[in-house]
Amino acid sequence: MHKLFRHIRIEALLFLVFASLIWFVMTVSATTLERQYTINFTADASVVDAFWMQDSTMSAVVTVQSTGLSALFMRQFNGADIPFSANNALRANSKGLFMLPTDLGRILNEKFGGDYDFSFSSQADTFYFSTSALITKSVPLSFEPKSIQLPEGYRWITPPSIFPAEIQITGPEWAIPNGPIVIDLPASEWKGRIRETSSLPELGTRLTQSINKVIIAAHSDLWVEDRFTAQVKWEGHTHEVQIWMSGPFTLLRPDKWETNLNVALHAVDEGVGLDVDSKSPHVTILSYSPKILLHSQQ
Repeated sequence: MHKLFRHIRIEALLFLVFASLIWFVMTVSATTLERQYTINFTADASVVDAFWMQDSTMSAVVTVQSTGLSALFMRQFNGADIPFSANNALRANSKGLFMLPTDLGRILNEKFGGDYDFSFSSQADTFYFSTSALITKSVPLSFEPKSIQLPEGYRWITPPSIFPAEIQITGPEWAIPNGPIVIDLPASEWKGRIRETSSLPELGTRLTQSINKVIIAAHSDLWVEDRFTAQVKWEGHTHEVQIWMSGPFTLLRPDKWETNLNVALHAVDEGVGLDVDSKSPHVTILSYSPKILLHSQQ
């Protein structure tokens, strides 16, 4: 009898538990809960259309309604942070980037399904993000010339220069550099005519630039001094002129030096004068003789 009584008690207890569970499910299923929560919506992009998003998070007060078991999980909306694709959801007008309640509701429905109803204080509300308009500005480029060294005895024919000398940068006005962008060049020795490609520094996600690389070009040469003999004709006679010149080696080679000279004769009181000057800004006439080609007969 004792065992039978104990068995009956266990079955009765299980029945009560089962009945309570049925009552709880039926009660909860018939319960509708409505709560207001502040939900944060965070975009995944910084630049959209013609605007920079200064703050990609926007908060909205949302009324959430649910019936049944889903109502037990309403607290998940308290301070929830909902990420979304900015390019697919944001709208733009002359004021900036914004979303409508229907846009926010669609994002919530995609994430939480149809177990919840979402509403806002007014379906006419417009939710603006903190944005600033984008502008495009030309910014000059520069580099530190101390990193470029010349070999001993060399001079610049064409000093180092950057091409292009400026780039177009697009972004919020406050983020665009006011001064030139400095390019860091590795220490190197430039000998002869050289063209090198250099990468521009990264400007960050808030800015876009028209190019990512520039060309650094320069031309140097070994500076030499040498004496040359030129021939000048006057009234059928050939006269020799000794000329002392300095300049880049490539311009003072045996087959080049004479093309950089300008020799002129003119009458002076002493007879026939001789003028010798350089056609090249890089070639210097140090001296020449004679200064008077022919002396007049007194």
